[in-house]
Amino acid sequence: MGTVSRAATPHTLRECKVRASILLKDLCSSEPSRATRAAERLRALPVFARLSPGELLARKESVQRKHALAVIAHEQGHASWAELKQALGEHEDAPRRFDTEAFFVKTPSVFLNRWFASYAEALASLRRDGGYLFPFREQFFVTEAGFLAAFGVDPADPDWARMGFNWVEPLDTAARARLEAKLIALGDER
Repeated sequence: MGTVSRAATPHTLRECKVRASILLKDLCSSEPSRATRAAERLRALPVFARLSPGELLARKESVQRKHALAVIAHEQGHASWAELKQALGEHEDAPRRFDTEAFFVKTPSVFLNRWFASYAEALASLRRDGGYLFPFREQFFVTEAGFLAAFGVDPADPDWARMGFNWVEPLDTAARARLEAKLIALGDER
């Protein structure tokens, strides 16, 4: 489906927007099961609650980005998109967040990362083959220790293990926050 579990709160507004885009793409998918799952999720909104998934799919052109954003907010336990934005602290005074695109600005491209269209696939790869899982725009990638070291990051930092080597759904959010501060500082030094 391309989303993280509904229990985990994405750490940035951008991640939430990506999930909303994925929901809209899923709704328009030519794969019936994928489109139906997206329609089921959209039925959480009062405007679509009375429609069956089939009826919603027949009217999918009426589904707007604001609806997908509202679903993401609802799945994160918030009454509205505005409430989710406020909860994430996304305003001018908000603390900076590490953008994983920074990895690809100056890091040597000699590393073969494993890329995935869905979080579920990336998580399965992480569990099966190890590595470090990150989001990137509307995708996910699992990388190796050498990739992080080339960026100037200590892949042996104990906080990686504390968070389960998973940037998207860390086991320990305090460990992720510490690593994020280090990554931001490294980016500022470049």
